[in-house]
Amino acid sequence: MELTSVQKEKSIYPKYTWLIVISELCERFTYFGLKSVLILYLTRILQFNGEESTIIYHSFIFHACIMPLPSAILGDSYWGKFKTIMYLSFFYALGCLVLTGGSIADMFGLDVQKILTLLGLFFISVGMGGINSCIFAFGGEQFQLHHQEKQLQHYTTNYTLAVFVGSLISTFLMPEFRQSIHCFGKDTCFPLAFGVPTIMMFISIAIFVAGKNMYVKKKPEQKVITRTFGCIFYAMRMKVTSAIPCQTHWLDNAKGKYTESEISDTRSVLDLLFVFTAYPVFWSLYSQSGSKWTLQAMLMNGRVDFLNWTIKPDQIQMLIPLFGITLLVLVDNVFYPMFAAIGIRKPLQKLTFCGFLGVIAFVFAALLQFKIVGNTTEIPSGQGRIYIYNGFDCHVFVKSKSLHIQHQISPLDSFNVSHTVMSQNVSGDVMVVGITIGFESKCNFVSDNYEFTTTVTIIEGKEISYHLIRLNSNTIALNRVGAHDSLVKEKFGNPNLRILFDHTFGFDDNITFTSTDHTSFTSYSLSQFRGMSYKAVIVGIYNVFHNGKMLPTPTMDVIPGTFYTLTLQRNGDKMDVRLFTKDEGKFIHVLWQLPQYFIMTLAGIIFLTTEMKFTFTEAPISMKSFVAAINLLMVALGSLLVITISTMSFKNQAHEFLLYSGLMLADTFLLGYISVVYRSENTIITDAMTPNENKMEETTVVN
Repeated sequence: MELTSVQKEKSIYPKYTWLIVISELCERFTYFGLKSVLILYLTRILQFNGEESTIIYHSFIFHACIMPLPSAILGDSYWGKFKTIMYLSFFYALGCLVLTGGSIADMFGLDVQKILTLLGLFFISVGMGGINSCIFAFGGEQFQLHHQEKQLQHYTTNYTLAVFVGSLISTFLMPEFRQSIHCFGKDTCFPLAFGVPTIMMFISIAIFVAGKNMYVKKKPEQKVITRTFGCIFYAMRMKVTSAIPCQTHWLDNAKGKYTESEISDTRSVLDLLFVFTAYPVFWSLYSQSGSKWTLQAMLMNGRVDFLNWTIKPDQIQMLIPLFGITLLVLVDNVFYPMFAAIGIRKPLQKLTFCGFLGVIAFVFAALLQFKIVGNTTEIPSGQGRIYIYNGFDCHVFVKSKSLHIQHQISPLDSFNVSHTVMSQNVSGDVMVVGITIGFESKCNFVSDNYEFTTTVTIIEGKEISYHLIRLNSNTIALNRVGAHDSLVKEKFGNPNLRILFDHTFGFDDNITFTSTDHTSFTSYSLSQFRGMSYKAVIVGIYNVFHNGKMLPTPTMDVIPGTFYTLTLQRNGDKMDVRLFTKDEGKFIHVLWQLPQYFIMTLAGIIFLTTEMKFTFTEAPISMKSFVAAINLLMVALGSLLVITISTMSFKNQAHEFLLYSGLMLADTFLLGYISVVYRSENTIITDAMTPNENKMEETTVVN
């Protein structure tokens, strides 16, 4: 049977929609390129800590996903989608320029950089969030629903593919630009990592505007949003005040003042809102690849020896688009037929399956975090422990009747002892005991058989360190290091360092850790270690310098979840340096993140393609941008959930990952319930049909 000219026109794929797809590819290149290096920029350049950086990162995403609401109203009711996208794209580009400028403006001080960065992120979130509610819906409007169902599905696939291609390229290149290129006198080049995405944003705008005269531009319907809210409130008021309320659906109480079409559209929107309530938890998990998972990657070994290349911690995010592109090809031809074979046909059933995948991914992330951080030494109940660090280059003898010890400490070595805190000698849970320190005859700075007696404090459940040093040129003392040692590892698993030094070092002296490949350095003044307390440092392999001169200590291999104590003391004409480690973690390869990335990406691909098409087809024609904006609001609420949980007092990131797994499991059961009770009026489930059913549908359309 031959197709009529009208039917042929309906079957043609509008090629100019490729301009929208390619423009989206460039915009996603910009967004993911900026986002991939953002967490490291916040921590290493702007010096925010891990928790502050996470909050800023997810606040940026939250604001970007809030902005679609006002822009959707502009697109649906006032400017139209084309003008809304075009105007807000320029705002987006302005934010990119400000962010790039801020990365260069270090000569104005750190505070100015922070202000420019936050301002740039604000502009980007307004622009990016604004166009996101309109761009996919605008492309979908180029097709005739129900007549071009397959073409719309192809557009959805191409659009999603563009998202992943853009993000794959940028998440690979921007970390390379950041780390491998040095600019403006620094060992990194964040201005380039931000500048290239800025250029791509201007290219995106040019490509989109190029199709101006070819696009189908539907006229915005004035007051459609206000009429929708009016319908809801009027129906509620009539249900409460009317003597005989409607017995069918409560929205039918609005009949008379609102048309059947308006009531039907409002009902569709409310039904979708009910579905959307289950989305935020999933998006809270999915969005953490750029924050919490990147912070986890910063603790891992990215070296690939056979390629002579190192995977940067922010570069591992490229697994998402890499897996995404691969899996996207398989979704229509492999995964959906497999789902249909086991009875998963409805869109909401697929989303439920994605929830289970999210649970598994975050269990993997938690197990990996436990492995990285390692175990923490626990002091048995009723006992306390003391550590003694010998800063001298000769043997020292320690004896105490109360502690039942008589021990020799080697030169520049340490000794520890645990002891029960006995009630008859305590004030509360504190015990003070005498201890005698003696020196061997080779110690040329003291007289033969010199010894002195002092006291040490033992606190139940605590560990207290003492450093045997010179307090001045004439006085030797067993110096207590702070109130007590921290036995709790840093939440994200970063290593901790403290420096113990004698009177010959001033607080203004500078300690520098320089990477062995000279790609990075971290500088500390000794004043930062006042009180000899632990300070979180960056994982890496370092040489140690004091005021520009390399110290005579082996290369420091600083690994995650480990406590480091560096002792500095001048003995005669030489400086003695010793590094002690305690409660070591594991420095495992970053590719151990591959399982969690693969599972989460598979879940994200299925979730994204399913809910995007589901939302577009279920939304009323007059409010597609508005419904898309509400859908993006769920992503914002997901980031808000991350921000909220980040403010809680979790001591271990692994426990936080397990909390997300539990929340996702509960949310998965909610999705399962919604998939049972939701009744679709518009969705055509073509991906679940057999080939014969698809053929029958095609014949029906042609006839």
